[in-house]
Amino acid sequence: MSRIVFLCTLLTILTAASVRCQKTEFLRRLSTLNYSDPLPEKILSSKTVVLTEVPSEGENPTIRGEWSSVSKTIQQGFQKAKIDAVVHYYIDDIFSGPESYHAYLDAFDDRNLSHAALVFFDGEQYQLILLKLQDRKFLIAEGQSAFKMTGVDLSSMMNSLYKKAANSGLEKTNLLIIGTPEYGAPVDIITGRRSEFYDLNFKSEKLAVPVFADTSDIKAVMANYPYRWEFVDGSKDEDALRKDGFQYIMHYVNSTGKVAKQLLEYPFNENETAFVSEIKVDGKSQVFSQNIDAHVYKFYIKHIRTRNLFVGKRWDAGYTWQEGLSNYIINLRNELVRDK
Repeated sequence: MSRIVFLCTLLTILTAASVRCQKTEFLRRLSTLNYSDPLPEKILSSKTVVLTEVPSEGENPTIRGEWSSVSKTIQQGFQKAKIDAVVHYYIDDIFSGPESYHAYLDAFDDRNLSHAALVFFDGEQYQLILLKLQDRKFLIAEGQSAFKMTGVDLSSMMNSLYKKAANSGLEKTNLLIIGTPEYGAPVDIITGRRSEFYDLNFKSEKLAVPVFADTSDIKAVMANYPYRWEFVDGSKDEDALRKDGFQYIMHYVNSTGKVAKQLLEYPFNENETAFVSEIKVDGKSQVFSQNIDAHVYKFYIKHIRTRNLFVGKRWDAGYTWQEGLSNYIINLRNELVRDK
């Protein structure tokens, strides 16, 4: 649990003091769980989502580690224990952006996923947490009860879980459970029209920018944005933002390049191992090769009323949010601003 507390503390430091992102709050609540010996009461008679995290395989950029082997072992163990693991996600994808987060929660509701299995592996030890999803906004409630197992051998842990479930006396209605994991597809976050250009109306309207990092750092990058913009509370309803005079809002996706492209409906070849990020400066293209499993930030602007997304003319993701935001603004200026 010390690792989770550390992550929560780190994320809180990196996030503006007045804003707590979903993952920060999720991790904070995770550190308050009240662990007890019994399994969750309905875990053997309800549907469960599995959320997994493993060590990254690289730094600068961060490359997502291989996690399918963990999911396969978990699924086989759950099948034996009669835990209906309906779908598996990498946990960072759930928290990949403000819009994708809520879309994933909607997907949980659509599939009646009432319980979660959280699987953490730090390279040496596995941690499995089973709990009921009790909060629509942050998944779990502060101080809620949960069941936890730790160990260095995941297969042995699954055998222990089977024995625990068999002797639990809990109602068992999960009978037809598949033995191979189903990996959840990226959700649909585009509910309006998707446009690979920039709206000419940007110049006449004020852009809402939810606070997602230190405000002084965001200001430094946004200084290159050519039109009016203003910080807003990211938790505020977008219809309320319209009433405050905002017609557009800036959002981002932060995940692997592959997942980010899927979320924003960019076509790509399944055989690709790298994507090309491009910006145009002084009429010349600058291109950067990015591993498809590297974590990137891709920014876009949404028209609030129509929900139309303006992703821009080029794939311009960056390894950091500063790079991603700067790239998007550079390409926007190149198309909309004609310097004299």
